[in-house]
Amino acid sequence: MHISVYLLLLAPVALAMLGPQLGRRLAPAAAVRALTLLSLIATAAMVWGLTALTVGGLGRTDVFQDQAHSSPVALAVDDPVPDVLGALAAGLLTVSLLRALAVMWRRWSAVRALAPLRKQPAAGDLVVVRSDRPDAYALPGRSRRVVVTSAMLRALPADEQAVLLAHERAHLLHRHHLYAGVAETAAACNPLLRPVRDLVAFQIERWADEEAAQSTGSRLLAARSLARAALAIADATRMREPQGVLAYLRHKVTARVGAMRAERPTSHWGAVSPALAVTALTGLAFAEVTSDFARCLHVLHLF
Repeated sequence: MHISVYLLLLAPVALAMLGPQLGRRLAPAAAVRALTLLSLIATAAMVWGLTALTVGGLGRTDVFQDQAHSSPVALAVDDPVPDVLGALAAGLLTVSLLRALAVMWRRWSAVRALAPLRKQPAAGDLVVVRSDRPDAYALPGRSRRVVVTSAMLRALPADEQAVLLAHERAHLLHRHHLYAGVAETAAACNPLLRPVRDLVAFQIERWADEEAAQSTGSRLLAARSLARAALAIADATRMREPQGVLAYLRHKVTARVGAMRAERPTSHWGAVSPALAVTALTGLAFAEVTSDFARCLHVLHLF
């Protein structure tokens, strides 16, 4: 394999470095879409690069040769990937795919666990659950629902309840669970993408905040509703997870409330230029590795 295969493996590193800039310079909706797409590209590049190294490095082993009936010498000349590197790539590829499958299974199980809520009486898309714990979340699927506990409704006045419902409906309208799922799966494949996953999760909430503010016509009302809901959740959970609550309030809610007190953000598309350059280089590397991979399979008599 040429150096292009190693460029594919560097794509997640480049994204991890560019992620914070995109998060700062793009409006939430644009940031979520851009970061999710780049996460998908970086993960595909990494998986393809590891696959190419696996076949190129292990192609001269007895297991492959028994099936391929090719010349190890010819393969070594055409595709000089060390056996050790091929074995390492195979191990990393296996672990990455297993971690991705585990994430997808966990998310699917979580959705299934909430399935009974879809059968409860609803006022339109709203399901109110009797509970002393303040909470609200969007339940995606065919019968989309906004689930709110009675404690959360008691904690908010009517105008702030409207903001809360608009926020959760924005999650459903824009299918935010799909963006979150892609980012989480990409981070499972490559831990270097965890900061990007966290940034996507934060910007998804910011996107819903902005939609709620636009729907209700008041950014200050949206900020007040967000702060009051967060404090209600904190009061209910402080005894169990005091440190987690403080971190959540400090790093997540404070930043979101501050953003809602400022002007509506706009995208500065010049920040996308480095990401486009990295994407173009990744595409070129992907094409060259695909060509090398096809030639490798031809030498192995597998293609």
